[in-house]
Amino acid sequence: MASKLLTKFKTILPTRAKPKGSTETPTYDSQNSTEVLALPDFQEHLADLIVSRTTQNSQELIEGLLKSDPDASSALHSYLTTCDSVEPYIMVKDADGLIDREGHQLVNEIIELLETRRDYSKGFVHKKSLRQLGEEFRYMMLAQGGICAEAIMGDQLELTEIRVIELASIRFQEKGPGLLVPYQDTGQGDPVKIDIPTLFMGWFRKSPKDAYSNSPFVSAINTMAARQQVINDLYRIMQLTGFPRITITVLESVIADSAPADIRTNPKELRQYINARRREIGGQFAAVRADQPIVTTDSVKFGMLNEKNPAAGLDVSQIIEALNAQNQAGLLTMATVLGRGESGVNTATVEANLFSMSANSLNAPIAEMLGKILTLALRFQGSESRVIVKYPDVDLRSELELESQLMIRSQRLRQDLSDGLLTDDEYHLMMYRRIRPENSPELSGTGFNSNKMEVDVAKISPNSDPVGASVSKASDKQAKSN
Repeated sequence: MASKLLTKFKTILPTRAKPKGSTETPTYDSQNSTEVLALPDFQEHLADLIVSRTTQNSQELIEGLLKSDPDASSALHSYLTTCDSVEPYIMVKDADGLIDREGHQLVNEIIELLETRRDYSKGFVHKKSLRQLGEEFRYMMLAQGGICAEAIMGDQLELTEIRVIELASIRFQEKGPGLLVPYQDTGQGDPVKIDIPTLFMGWFRKSPKDAYSNSPFVSAINTMAARQQVINDLYRIMQLTGFPRITITVLESVIADSAPADIRTNPKELRQYINARRREIGGQFAAVRADQPIVTTDSVKFGMLNEKNPAAGLDVSQIIEALNAQNQAGLLTMATVLGRGESGVNTATVEANLFSMSANSLNAPIAEMLGKILTLALRFQGSESRVIVKYPDVDLRSELELESQLMIRSQRLRQDLSDGLLTDDEYHLMMYRRIRPENSPELSGTGFNSNKMEVDVAKISPNSDPVGASVSKASDKQAKSN
């Protein structure tokens, strides 16, 4: 059915390409293209969220918090590290859903031209790999809730660059139901219309009622502000009452006796004189270090305020724990990921699994965008096939821990390959993330695995793998069927 329908629709190629592209990167300034880019002030650590959240929007606040707030930067680092542990693999399928081997070879050439440099006659050229693009996409998705990129095509309609665009600079005009026309706000004059077929966008958890996206971390801004306010107050409280403070007692009679005679006879001037001497003595001891000696006469007595039990009434652990929990919820992370897990191995395993699922969902829009861009590049070269990019599921276990499970999966897939239920290319994609090499024999449907399954499934249980054994007690008796 697909082939009959698709014969009525052909790929219409553009009449010409624009090698320089139509969009601008966040760092480009068309009015200052000859000067060195301004160096940032690197003073994010001095930013006060209590003040800045009333003058900046959520996008600007999130950009700053990802650099200055420990929880936000930790969540960002955890997401990027977890997602970067898997590499994408590519499938090229024709209109009937079958693997297109020629299309695979062509896509490999497209990626080779995209990632590596061929023309060394020019100066510095930075070619981004798919891994670098994926990391930039993830950063933009966490910071702004979506990603945007332009596929730059060369004179021969070859893919030369995937330019990452700041989604916050995109404006939409809806000319019809669901018909959005994008514009880019460069900060210089009116927004520029970029209604081009090589522009691609993707979103992460965007509301279908809104045309624009928000960072998934927006809900944590108020909690971060409250947490910072509490911590600032704690600093002030600790300086006042939290720890022992030095006290100085000055004998008033000694000061009065040392006052000039004309002052001693005037009660008002005598009181002013005593207060001045008290402030003078306090100023002299205000800057005394702990390792400096103090030498005085017997007219001054020293002591410690709250010496025996400092910080006795200063218990804010419950407040901090509540704010930490709200921070974790707003940053879509778990206590174990942020290093605050205290619930044991079982809870930590569940939290780590949930976080890996969240990381998987972050990779999905990136895979879809890369698939669309590579499909466009493939069809510009005359193919009617489409490219499917997928990221393997994130697994926090090491390869050695997964070895036994991979062997079981290999035996099952080899049996399906022997019975003809899988093609050779499908088997190699599932096992090795690539199609069958040219020198590898075709085994699908040959019945080569006559011994059937070499693994005794009756002996397989959750305790067969290291993780399953670690989260179960030695005294547990589980059925083999479990």
